Amino acid sequence: MTKLPPRLSVITLGAWNMPRLRGFYRRLGWTELPPGADGPSGFLLGGVLLALRPMAEVTSGAPGEPGAVPGWSGVTLTCVVDSSRQVDAVFAAAVTVGAAAVAAPADRPSGGRSACIADPEGNRWEIAWGSPPDEPAGRGTELGASGGELPTWCSPLDLAGTHRAIAELLHHRGAPDEEVAAHLVAAGGSGPGWATETLLSAAHTARRKGRPGQAVDILRRALAEPLPPGRRGGALTELGCLEVTLGPEHRASGVRHLAESIRLEEQSDAGVFKAANALGATLAARGQTSIALDVMEELSERFTDHPELARAVQGAAALIASHDGHSWLETVGRLRGLAARTSRRPAPAVSALLAEFDSTSGRLSAAQAAEVAREVTAKPLDPFSRTYVLASAATLAQWADELALADRLVANGITGHPGPSADPGYQSLLSVRAETLVMRGRYHELLEACGDWGILIEPSTRRAPVGHANAHLVAQAVIALTETGRTTEARRLADSVTAEASRGSWEWNELLYARGLLSLVEGSPAAALKDLLECGRRQSERQVISPIVTPWRSAAADCQLLLGRAGPAITLASEELEAARRWGTPRCVGRAMRAFGTATGGRAGLAAVEQAVGLLRNTATTPELLSALVAHGRMLTEAGRPTAARQVLREAAQHAERMCADRSRGVVADLLAAAGARRITAPRTGARALTAAERRVCGLAAHGHSNPEIARLLRVALRTVETHLTNSFRKLGVRRRTELAGRLAAEPPAADT
Repeated sequence: MTKLPPRLSVITLGAWNMPRLRGFYRRLGWTELPPGADGPSGFLLGGVLLALRPMAEVTSGAPGEPGAVPGWSGVTLTCVVDSSRQVDAVFAAAVTVGAAAVAAPADRPSGGRSACIADPEGNRWEIAWGSPPDEPAGRGTELGASGGELPTWCSPLDLAGTHRAIAELLHHRGAPDEEVAAHLVAAGGSGPGWATETLLSAAHTARRKGRPGQAVDILRRALAEPLPPGRRGGALTELGCLEVTLGPEHRASGVRHLAESIRLEEQSDAGVFKAANALGATLAARGQTSIALDVMEELSERFTDHPELARAVQGAAALIASHDGHSWLETVGRLRGLAARTSRRPAPAVSALLAEFDSTSGRLSAAQAAEVAREVTAKPLDPFSRTYVLASAATLAQWADELALADRLVANGITGHPGPSADPGYQSLLSVRAETLVMRGRYHELLEACGDWGILIEPSTRRAPVGHANAHLVAQAVIALTETGRTTEARRLADSVTAEASRGSWEWNELLYARGLLSLVEGSPAAALKDLLECGRRQSERQVISPIVTPWRSAAADCQLLLGRAGPAITLASEELEAARRWGTPRCVGRAMRAFGTATGGRAGLAAVEQAVGLLRNTATTPELLSALVAHGRMLTEAGRPTAARQVLREAAQHAERMCADRSRGVVADLLAAAGARRITAPRTGARALTAAERRVCGLAAHGHSNPEIARLLRVALRTVETHLTNSFRKLGVRRRTELAGRLAAEPPAADT
């Protein structure tokens, strides 16, 4: 069914005393549109026109007679639609759902087509379409001049002409470009000579402010202007890049605009590279990796004499190739061959990408990978390949548990992008940011970011859409939802992504891993094992051996154990432990050792898990430590050592509370009860453990107030403030006042009851 668009263009008021009503709105200071004191007039209300019209004209010839629909007060709301056919379709759809038909669709004598309906309370809606301004019937007239030709129930003003006049008025008054552009967009067609700069500036502002949909509308309108080839290419590229991030309904249009930009003559090399890069990434995300690589191959031939652009094409092509396992291996082989045939050091992008492959295939240690990350970013990078080098280096740093370095590289890379982008380097940077948050157990912070990326909200309301085009981001969101106890949401999100576009991509492997963890938590170890083994099979095809990417073996070992298969569980855990030791980070080794100890059982297993806890206490990745503590506490209880078990499990409870990991918190509470501890209902750590007084003191301290100032503001003793801060620091796990704001923002305190 065709719906009435949620769009208001004109409000028409019938006036009993036109001069008096016009004078009233003039005194309000609103922007007035001529013509006269007694005839039709209007006032600009942001992007809506308030049209005033004598009541006698409004009621004398209204189709259906005013009394036919009770409740009408002479007010008509106008919605402008996109085509003549849409007037008829919207009218019919509205009548079907209960609207009263006031006037059937009809052509206007002055051009365009309109209809009128009334809602159950008698409020009238005009559905209008104006002829394009370049057609004779649609050419703008002076405001109000066509009033006598229009049906009396319609707006007396030609909408396109009105918007053009408003745009002129606002432009000469120095209004913001976005405000002027809104009327240029509504008017359609081409505009005056200054329109081009105004539209492009407004589009840039809209994108910078996180309003991609508005930027798309403005850029589409800008293309109606007589742009020179270079500027047209830039506008097409910008438009296409935005469209492909807005969701499936805009993606085809984005692909067309990007392809048109590439084919434009006199387009700059940098412009062609940006357009081809975005086009290739979009095609790869749609599962058309081979076509995407063909685009990059053509680009590479064009840039033979431009070394910087050629290197950037290499980096972009490699990231695009990662969406298909076979293409990825071919690309790695080609890059390795190029590096071997030259005596010069490989370009930073090539070095970083080869280090990524060697890390996942078990050829490099964490220390070696971190060294590559530092080496390739030690010197200034050329602007074309910068994003790809930073993305690869950040990935290496994250795998090596150099999280501070990864954060810095991601921040540096994202600053070069004013908003959501299909650029493969940008997508990789987002992936690193998401995974580092999961590694730290900062689940709520990740889920907040996922809302901004368009993952946890409906596609029609996305603010900055990236969303389902990046299955890795979805995988991290599934893990965060699972760990915070929101398993129903996690399942819905996991099931919403299909494999059609990304079945060959490394991102799909990540989603299989996350889905396996979710099924395990849901109590379906067989289903979890199926996804985890499939993840492992696909990773093996890509020669991914190391557990730094998806530690599927340890998770599969847990599944095998729950299914009563200790032998396969030990085998899987042993394989992961061997690969983890080659990599050499405490996080990987500790996680694998926990799985091995759990699978082995007995004294040897308990000793292995205890050793894992010791290793993981020296890392910044709390989730692995929490898992090891839970396993240790369970095994101590089973070994008849409840006192030691309670001590370990209380430490686990503190970590779970601090991370807001509700799932683990429930598991720990049950294990503590099994170990003979009293059940604790109130949290002991984290912002939710703060008392009301502690929250007030922390809030003031976070805003920069000193202890004496807090004491005066709250009218308490200085010693009381110091005591509250001491207790709060312990509960929040912070050591300095400067850490309070970040901790409280990441984990909001519980509401008072």
